[in-house]
Amino acid sequence: MKIPIVKEWGSWIVFSSSCLAGLIAGLLTQPWLKRDFTPITVLTILGLTFLINSKNPLSLALRVKEKKEHIMWFLSFMLTGTALLLPFLIEGVKTFLPFVVLILSYVVLLSIGEEHHIMSELNGFALLTIAAPIVYFTVTGDMSWKIYFAVTIYFAAGVFKVKLRLKKTFFFRCIMILYCIIAALFFYIMKISLLLLIPLSENILAAIWLRDERLRTTGNIEFIKSVLFILFIGIFWR
Repeated sequence: MKIPIVKEWGSWIVFSSSCLAGLIAGLLTQPWLKRDFTPITVLTILGLTFLINSKNPLSLALRVKEKKEHIMWFLSFMLTGTALLLPFLIEGVKTFLPFVVLILSYVVLLSIGEEHHIMSELNGFALLTIAAPIVYFTVTGDMSWKIYFAVTIYFAAGVFKVKLRLKKTFFFRCIMILYCIIAALFFYIMKISLLLLIPLSENILAAIWLRDERLRTTGNIEFIKSVLFILFIGIFWR
């Protein structure tokens, strides 16, 4: 029996980085002084992992005629993930209720066959990066929109980077540069250290000097940049 594991490694990088960002930002508040966060944090990350894996069977169930097997896998992942998330949900369901809008909109986009549309990909990244405030919440007991926006804005740049590589048009080159400028302005307004955005300087260089490279190379570069981003959170997050 083949288990339908998500093989979009970019998604796993974003998810893992979001979890680490939330964990590091949370640990900087010295949460061990007021709560035992380890069990709920571990269970929550495991639960989120199962929920991410529910995406593939859901997508297949929405577009193929033989739906039974895909629905069974979807329900298995969803129920297991939800069970693992119960300790977090008991404490934080009301706080994170607004994110249901992102879930519903993503399902709608999948159902109309727009899985690879840029809006679907941005929506998907916005869902993956929810892991940052969720993990932060399990560690500290508090919600941080600041960590959510920081991580989401940073990783959304990767969507435009891939589109730039595929399209190679002047329009997407301008969009990439404009996005990086807007990201910096948003970080400044939110009082988030602009040093976290240092890795995005490569995006600007890529837009100005559009060199030929394989998507695999682009993926490796984005992975290295995500590692730097997490390191910078550990150094510069306040």
